[in-house]
Amino acid sequence: MLLFLTAVFIACDKEQEEIYRTPPPVIDENPSEIADTTTVTETDTAANETPPEEVEYNDSYAYGKVGELPYRYLLPRDYDPAKVYPLLIFLHGIGESGTDNERQLTWGAEIFQRDSIRTRYPAIVVFPQCKRDVYWFERWGMYHLKMMLDSLNGNYEIDPTRTYIAGLSMGAYGTYAMVAEHPDVFAAAIAISGSGDTKKSASMKKPSWWIFAGEKDETVPSGKSKSMANALKKHGAKVRLTIYPTAGHKESWEYAFNEPDFCYWMFTKSRR
Repeated sequence: MLLFLTAVFIACDKEQEEIYRTPPPVIDENPSEIADTTTVTETDTAANETPPEEVEYNDSYAYGKVGELPYRYLLPRDYDPAKVYPLLIFLHGIGESGTDNERQLTWGAEIFQRDSIRTRYPAIVVFPQCKRDVYWFERWGMYHLKMMLDSLNGNYEIDPTRTYIAGLSMGAYGTYAMVAEHPDVFAAAIAISGSGDTKKSASMKKPSWWIFAGEKDETVPSGKSKSMANALKKHGAKVRLTIYPTAGHKESWEYAFNEPDFCYWMFTKSRR
């Protein structure tokens, strides 16, 4: 089983590197049932493409480590230790596993360095790095992520109602697993191109969910995301599902990161 999952996740490295700034139309409603045949009408994305926004990056992610888990973290600009801040934990995919405490910043980290995001959403953002011979959703991953979470809560004033988790590919699997393991911790969860244990969906119903998938993903088929969305909804979870009809595995998170309300949706959620 371990060898199979390794082959599945490593396949994403063969995806093309092209980044699309404007995604195709998506379905992001909250229907009562989401079938594996979900489709949307495609349009000419090139005609609607907008110029890239001017982006400035200020401050780098600092280095941290707890147990065997290295991580990088970004504090809010003008950080005040007397203030309470939301916390985001972002879980990378298998391609960024290792011990260099660098590769996990490959996807998504730059978003939270943008001046516009740091000004609107002051938060503590953390990118941990999983070692190569394990997965986030396994015992090692669950243990070390909880250790890191406890350490951060002990060292910083973190809003207990605004703790968030997100992940792509293997990180999405870890996101589902962490929410199932700690159902009362997270206010919102984002899972991109991943899956989880539908039998545990009752334990994942408290956070608000935004689930992303590519219809042409051959690494983690979009049907897995649809099944998770259905299972969560059946237990009363608030679920937003976005399917990109032309996206493969890697394109799904490239599109997701360019959703105009990606950060707004997450940082405006509070735990019930």
